[in-house]
Amino acid sequence: MRVGIIGAGIGGLTLAQALIEQNIEVSLFDRDLAAEKTGGYRLHLSEAALKSIHKHLPDNIEKLLKLSGTGPESFAQFSIVDHHGKTKLCLRQTDEEDLLMIGRIPLRKILAINLEEVIRWDTHFTHYKEEDSGIILYFSNAPSEKVDILVGADGVHSEVAKQLLGRSTAKYAGVMGIAGRSLLTPQLRSTINKDFFKGPGFAVGPKGIGMFITVHAPTTKNELITNLDVLEEPYIVWSVAAIDEELRGNFRKLTSDELEKEAYELIRHWDDSFLALINNSEKGKTAAFPFWYPSNLTSWKHSRITLIGDAIHPMPPTSGLGASTSILDAVNLAKKLVKYDDSSYALQAYQADMLKYAPKAVAEARPPLYWQRRFKNTFIRKFAMSVLIPCVSVVLKIKDSIKK
Repeated sequence: MRVGIIGAGIGGLTLAQALIEQNIEVSLFDRDLAAEKTGGYRLHLSEAALKSIHKHLPDNIEKLLKLSGTGPESFAQFSIVDHHGKTKLCLRQTDEEDLLMIGRIPLRKILAINLEEVIRWDTHFTHYKEEDSGIILYFSNAPSEKVDILVGADGVHSEVAKQLLGRSTAKYAGVMGIAGRSLLTPQLRSTINKDFFKGPGFAVGPKGIGMFITVHAPTTKNELITNLDVLEEPYIVWSVAAIDEELRGNFRKLTSDELEKEAYELIRHWDDSFLALINNSEKGKTAAFPFWYPSNLTSWKHSRITLIGDAIHPMPPTSGLGASTSILDAVNLAKKLVKYDDSSYALQAYQADMLKYAPKAVAEARPPLYWQRRFKNTFIRKFAMSVLIPCVSVVLKIKDSIKK
């Protein structure tokens, strides 16, 4: 059996590693030039995703991931602050849950270890053709390939999904984000809210505009990761998100510098500590991204073709579960292909499981966007930030005191 995977993102790479561990032949195709040639920022891997990696991927991958990122100590709490920079609520995380915070580029480079012979970089997939003997994959810049099973792991607006289902699997959520990162200089370290060093935070401002902030400061020094060049310098990820009514144009056509100016304009009346993050952004690394939901996350039937990750269930970053769910998909699918000789049964079994946990992950991303729209109303926002959220904070502190 030869499995063809379109897309060498988090899900596609995890699937390839899990299948190769079981001696299943894999070919992986991606339009990027290399694993590190990708956008994106820090990602959150859940306890369930880490357990899947531990059980089904090579041992050295789990070790390298943990050496390259940060653990629960970097997510002790989640803070809600106002646009003046004042903390209104700290939601403390449980000590029991394991997690990993890691940059997208280090994560992708580590997942691509020892896959040099199976990844075809700079390969642009266009469509497939089904035959009795297999599935023919066609590319705009490479010869066709034949596989027995095709997996679409090619993200939002997946070409595999469009041909398989006859539609896009993504629906625009009505929110656009502009994200960048700033190196953690002594100046920024001294000016940003100190709660952000205990975990990510979200700032709420007028007109339904929000700003997500997270500090990423891995400190491990180890020869293994030094040789791989995956340890990142400490930095701060910032993301300004606004609903469509507050946007002035099509951000996707703007350069990095232009996007920084747009982000600054959206929060120009906020506290200087937020503006400093944008002013100190790394040049060329600011990007715009729309938030997506699944257009119709329901079952489909096919005996040789399936979808994983954002190709079937794109979700806004507000839940932080996109990468983790892609990993769960990949491991789940690999397990089914190993367990069942009948590929049709294996793919349907994978799909049945995925349709249980993926909708829950998508659902977790909805409440923040709901409240972002509600906070466009000045009265609701001011009442929530000055009365409701502080009251919740007091109640939580009382509960913590009782426990202690």
